[in-house]
Amino acid sequence: MIKSYIDNYIGEWENEAGNVIVIKKIDDESAFASFFSPPNYLPVYRPWCGEKPSIDMLAKYRSEEGPGLVVELWEVGKGFQLDLSFVPGYILDELQRDSIVPALCRYEKDDFLDEYYHYFEPLKHYIKNDSEQSALY
Repeated sequence: MIKSYIDNYIGEWENEAGNVIVIKKIDDESAFASFFSPPNYLPVYRPWCGEKPSIDMLAKYRSEEGPGLVVELWEVGKGFQLDLSFVPGYILDELQRDSIVPALCRYEKDDFLDEYYHYFEPLKHYIKNDSEQSALY
């Protein structure tokens, strides 16, 4: 059975700072992404988005635009997004594990969003977390 490329993103991912992204598949082009911060692994309450928690944010995979998964950090179409790239055997990972590499993007005119970047930093790669802790999310 051929799996969809989006399946590479599904699961729980953690970066070296302890930030966690949990991605759950909806279909071959959509997923829900949740973001949690240490030390208590709580969602971020997004001030730019009416204090909505960073839970079940819509994520889209559009094969015609490239292999990335785009997570909507604001409302769909507002342009504040977390772009995730799946990289098998990531060379910058000490053990060259499969990773997702994040980037933040926004419309240039929305420069007020710069003050919120720290919620998602550091923008370092995430590795899949296969521990029992997964049940916490």
